[in-house]
Amino acid sequence: MSPSFDNLVEDHGSDSEEELDFSDLRENYDVRMEEGLDTFVIIDGLPKVPQESKQKLVKFLLKKLNSVGKTKEEAIFMPLGENNMSEGFAFVEYATPQQAIEATKKLHGTPLDKKHTLAVNKLTDIDRYGREGRVDDEYHPPKLDDFSQREHLRWWLGDPNSRDQFVMHRNESVAVYWNKKKDNPENVVDRLGWTETFVQWSPLGTYLTTMHARGVQLWGGPNWHRIHRIPHPFCNLIDFSPGEKYLTTWSFKPIEVQEDDPVLSMDEDGKNYIIWDVATGKPLRSFQTHDLPGPTEDENGQPIKKKIPWPAFKWSADEKYVARMLDGQSISIYELPKMVLLDKTSIKIEGIRDFEWAPATPQREGIKSYEQLFCFWTPEIGSNPAKVGLMSVPSKEIVRTRNLFSVTDAKLHWQSQASYVCVKVDRHSSKSKKSMATNLEIFRVKEKGVPVEVVDSIKDTVINFAWEPKGDRFVLITAAEAPLVQTAVPPKTAVSFFCPEKSKGTSVGNFKHIRTIDRKNSNTIHWSPKGRFVVVATVLSQQSSDLDFWDLDYEGEKPEAEKDLTANLQHMNTADHYGVTEIEWDPTGRYVTSVASVWKHAMENGYHLYDFKGDLLREEHIDKFKQLAWRPRPVTMLSRDEQKQIRKNLREYSKDFDEQDRIEEDKERGAVVEERRRLLSEWLAWREREKEDLTEDRRELGLDVDGEMTGEERKAEEGGAKVVEEIVEEVLDETEEIVA
Repeated sequence: MSPSFDNLVEDHGSDSEEELDFSDLRENYDVRMEEGLDTFVIIDGLPKVPQESKQKLVKFLLKKLNSVGKTKEEAIFMPLGENNMSEGFAFVEYATPQQAIEATKKLHGTPLDKKHTLAVNKLTDIDRYGREGRVDDEYHPPKLDDFSQREHLRWWLGDPNSRDQFVMHRNESVAVYWNKKKDNPENVVDRLGWTETFVQWSPLGTYLTTMHARGVQLWGGPNWHRIHRIPHPFCNLIDFSPGEKYLTTWSFKPIEVQEDDPVLSMDEDGKNYIIWDVATGKPLRSFQTHDLPGPTEDENGQPIKKKIPWPAFKWSADEKYVARMLDGQSISIYELPKMVLLDKTSIKIEGIRDFEWAPATPQREGIKSYEQLFCFWTPEIGSNPAKVGLMSVPSKEIVRTRNLFSVTDAKLHWQSQASYVCVKVDRHSSKSKKSMATNLEIFRVKEKGVPVEVVDSIKDTVINFAWEPKGDRFVLITAAEAPLVQTAVPPKTAVSFFCPEKSKGTSVGNFKHIRTIDRKNSNTIHWSPKGRFVVVATVLSQQSSDLDFWDLDYEGEKPEAEKDLTANLQHMNTADHYGVTEIEWDPTGRYVTSVASVWKHAMENGYHLYDFKGDLLREEHIDKFKQLAWRPRPVTMLSRDEQKQIRKNLREYSKDFDEQDRIEEDKERGAVVEERRRLLSEWLAWREREKEDLTEDRRELGLDVDGEMTGEERKAEEGGAKVVEEIVEEVLDETEEIVA
């Protein structure tokens, strides 16, 4: 019988496909979609060009693609449409999946030219979204919500009385108030449990920031609704950029990102810092905390608590750069908003200890190109001296350096307009290494060649220094020996005032000493944001709590010895606030608050309000008082000429202000009179109701309603008889019961 399909014998041998084990072959050679296409990316946002220009576009695009990985011209597929025009996208194959991932991170959102921005996505992501039903095969136009008018976030600037606001945090409540000089503040909003730790204004006053376990929230507008939610869990500290475009958040605990987190990606997992775009509420880049230098344990094996430098990320004045220092090694400068490393490399500076950006865009003589400046210093290393330098960005050119010897420590202090940077240098003798005195190295940034003026007349150690805002005068506090730790009995200090001497033309003269006030306990300096007035105070001290108010442009007679100086110093007042922990000026320079916070001690917590002359306007003792912060104001939109005109006519404006104050006082007095009239009218109305009730009672008793006596009353009156009503109280029963 010949074999046929119908009578074939079923073979159960080893050749059966069902019993062959292909698992090892599948493991080695099977290609899954996500693994076979994970080297491909899709580039969208390309210009649509004709076929003859396609090759030129591919070569131009190839330069950008090879900046993050390795690909070639043959690995770029750019489809053409029916009209022989490109479709505006291309498929690109990289050498490895890691290069494809790097392309999506580095190239996504980067500009190709002025009109086109690249959108880069992994091919496997697009395929996965399609399988999961996230991409519909049929196009549906997006639904646009109806336009709704948003609240003005700077509404408080339109107050007709030009009042300022402040936030107060006491107990578990947070409230915002209008300041009303001597009168009690006017409440704007008060919410219980609004924050879990502290509150903070943004630099221009647009947002009020509250802290929570799940992140940070920004509030604003007349109704104080939530503007943004920043989901950084267990955030401990925040820092805004100068113009409020960006925000740095930091948590001691590394971030743990959940798989379904709608905002954070796995790039943020395990990080401590996140740089955010405030407008979108999206993270730009995340970082880990650097290991702090020094030993981690003491002699007994106990961990040493180290203070983290804050802010760790420092902003340039125009918000185009943010920089971070790796102690003793380098500075990394990132370009915003892409957060890419400037020139793809950090700036190596051996031994660097600190750096500070210029707080305003510098205007150096003879320099017309764009630049930002930062100042840095390095200690003595071996036989090399300590060094202070000024570096220009983005060129990374060092425009000025100065060598220093016998340096114990240095602090960098920029003037608010970047006209000067003062380096406070604590020097020691070469033998004892003990700090002996302080020199001030003042870099005149705006002058040609950046000359350095040295103030070496200071015999003691400077423990505090502060420039006058928008001015060229400064105040410093010295002590015979700087305390290493905070003590209950602070050392005796001296307060010194300096200013330039008068010079011809527009140049600024050399800095000269005005006066020194000895035998003080002062440790803090607080300039008015408008300059001229300064408060020198003693805070966090159990021995002293003085606040000295000074005027550097006193209009009275000037001492003969100070005729050639650009200041006329006058002590206006001395105030006392027991237990003061913090002092802050309002943004207009009209008022000063001193605070005694429960975060530092629990004695007489509350605040005092002073005017700029030091006169006490208001005093409030508040249980569990924590924090008071004035709401900042944005920079004025008036030109310099307009501001000068206002200062020139200030006396005329003062008359109007005095009249407004009188009207306001009259209104307050009128309000008191109105209240008294209201109470009187209520009493008269009550009296009329009582008379009506009395008349009704007399009518029911048959008495004369008009108030005339009845016949019996008249007889009793004529006979001299008196009607006596006697009330007798009788105790019927009394029981005493003892309860165990």
